[in-house]
Amino acid sequence: MTTPLTYAILYVDSPFAIRYSLFAIRHSPFAMTRILIVDDQPTFRRRLRRLLTAAGLTVVGEAGDILEAETLARDLQPDLAVVDVMLPGVNGLEGTPRLKASAPGMRVILVSAHLDHAAVFQTAAEEAGAEAFVPKDDLDLDMVQRWKT
Repeated sequence: MTTPLTYAILYVDSPFAIRYSLFAIRHSPFAMTRILIVDDQPTFRRRLRRLLTAAGLTVVGEAGDILEAETLARDLQPDLAVVDVMLPGVNGLEGTPRLKASAPGMRVILVSAHLDHAAVFQTAAEEAGAEAFVPKDDLDLDMVQRWKT
């Protein structure tokens, strides 16, 4: 039996085979969930990257705002974006549909440190097309391991 990785090694001379190989590798049972972090706080992005990596997830990019995230989402095609609600310029709620348009099939999870608005953010996240809203204080290893595809 040939594994998806073997295809990537055997058929690198054909553009079709390269595209197929990348698709097969990304959708193999051994593929890791590829995540884009969108938060304007570099300290939080570093902490979240460490947590996601410890959970066996792969961080493919980081952005400080929605405009940068749209470009990264289009270029990297991540499986999941973890997006802060309170971003400068376009906020995470307004940016969710834009990010999903940039990377069709990408899931979005909105996060915020503002616990006093959690119920409002939960409803707004669902309306914006996000998979979930999670308070930043609730992010732990068990939580993020559930994000694997």
